[in-house]
Amino acid sequence: MSLIPNEFKNAVVSIGVRTGNGDILWSGTGFLLCRTLKEGEKKDYPFLVSNRHVFNNKGNIAIRLMKKDTGELVILDLPLLDADGKPLFHTHGNPEIDIAVLPLDVGMLNANSILFYCFDVDNNLMDSEGLRSNGADEGSLVYMLGFPMRLVNVDSGLPICRLGCIARCSRTQIEETGNILVDIQNFPGNSGSPIILRPEQMTLKGTPNCPKCKLIGIVHSYIPYREELMNTQTKQVVEIRSENSGLAWVHPAEYILELIDQIVPQSVPSH
Repeated sequence: MSLIPNEFKNAVVSIGVRTGNGDILWSGTGFLLCRTLKEGEKKDYPFLVSNRHVFNNKGNIAIRLMKKDTGELVILDLPLLDADGKPLFHTHGNPEIDIAVLPLDVGMLNANSILFYCFDVDNNLMDSEGLRSNGADEGSLVYMLGFPMRLVNVDSGLPICRLGCIARCSRTQIEETGNILVDIQNFPGNSGSPIILRPEQMTLKGTPNCPKCKLIGIVHSYIPYREELMNTQTKQVVEIRSENSGLAWVHPAEYILELIDQIVPQSVPSH
């Protein structure tokens, strides 16, 4: 029994940077999106989405995608800056929203014969209002797809899947923090991981359900639990211990949609 479409899993990529000797140090996660405009001549606009902090202070990144004819994984080096040092990726106008969107060159993808799996911007994403109206709330199950702790297979591009649940997704929660709170184990390397709503057929009587997988947000950090150790004589803090609380901050999908709409509006305005 499969609950996550294969194209969703194949749309998630590991992000790395090349070291001085040419090796790749895998450090984050991203996922591929596409918007198709059908007004006039049909045109596809592909994007790589991750966190802003995954792209910041880097001139180039490397990702792995699959070739159409052989299924072989190939490494693509993607520039993040233009010739003048300006970012090629787009970020949200709110500096607290840790999302970055890098438009991809269709010609480059075709030249490398890339099998391009992606999330459809206008069909596979669900914003927080849609989430609540479809019956999702605290306790609804979600998946996180990503590459924590550099756990990248040599001959497979499949991400690691972790199961969790929505801890809090109220309108107030999002207005105050810009985040959905998710109960899930999020570790270094998961930055930029998509959060997928698990499809459900059974719900409490009188409540709606969402029978399809939807991309509902992007992970950007976890909430640490900190404990101060104090010297009993001096009453001074001598050590601060920090550990993963198991709660993760997730920007809801509307922030991704806002960015995509700025880059490629859903409809071309008439003149």
